[in-house]
Amino acid sequence: MKTYLDCIPCFFRQALAAARMSSEDETIHRRVLNSIALMIPDLALSATPPEIARQVYRVVYEITGNSDPYYETKNSANQAALSLYSRMQDTVDYSNDPLLTACRLSIAGNDIDLGAQAEFGSINSIIEDSLVFDLDQKNYTKFKENVAKANLILYIGDNAGETVFDRILIEQILQIKNLKIVFVVREKPIINDATFEDAIRVGLDKVATIISSGSDAPATILSQCSSEMLSLYQSADVIISKGQGNYESLSGRSENIFFLFKVKCSVIARDSNLAIDSPVLTHS
Repeated sequence: MKTYLDCIPCFFRQALAAARMSSEDETIHRRVLNSIALMIPDLALSATPPEIARQVYRVVYEITGNSDPYYETKNSANQAALSLYSRMQDTVDYSNDPLLTACRLSIAGNDIDLGAQAEFGSINSIIEDSLVFDLDQKNYTKFKENVAKANLILYIGDNAGETVFDRILIEQILQIKNLKIVFVVREKPIINDATFEDAIRVGLDKVATIISSGSDAPATILSQCSSEMLSLYQSADVIISKGQGNYESLSGRSENIFFLFKVKCSVIARDSNLAIDSPVLTHS
């Protein structure tokens, strides 16, 4: 997906938010914004939004000297989501269609996103919200059929805290079939995206093999990924792509990809032809 002009104000908003998380010094905040402004004339709008976001956050980290400003926020999200783990298990177990409910929860967990939005609401409310929205039945049926036939699933994660909701879906998939699931995290901290440390903290290593993408971009930019990641990407029977960033970088490709996310901005709403706040389960 290309970058739209509407994305440019969002880059400034994200840069300022990250700078404020790193420092209370408004002089530093101004330096960050000035540096981002200098980048604007040379931005290639043919690049995906995450490719540009990666450049933006590198500027923020260099100027502020803080390469992980959302560290505490990620820890809080992990802990809050883990506190709901048993409740989510019960919600899935007692539902009429456990896999569908697990998909809904996984998608609802995508609300824990500090890139697309300045803050997320109560994690407690995410469970309730997930029970009232509908998913495209045709795409869900296709997802269920593909999972049942798969031997290897590559599950590309998104945000810290959200990974607990992903764990619920992975556990349900393993109830259907004993197969290999590889969960992909970011190589280094960026925004509140999940790293290897975050995945371990929520117990994903108990249900999946965890690997790094090899890239610190807030998405899956294949040209920047490790050979291990690319090999798994090419050999996976099913790829599950979580979040807007991964949708922005992988939409339009021909692999067997299922995108699970919430629409959180006007650009994605326009590209997906869906309203903001819509839950999405769609197939490449």
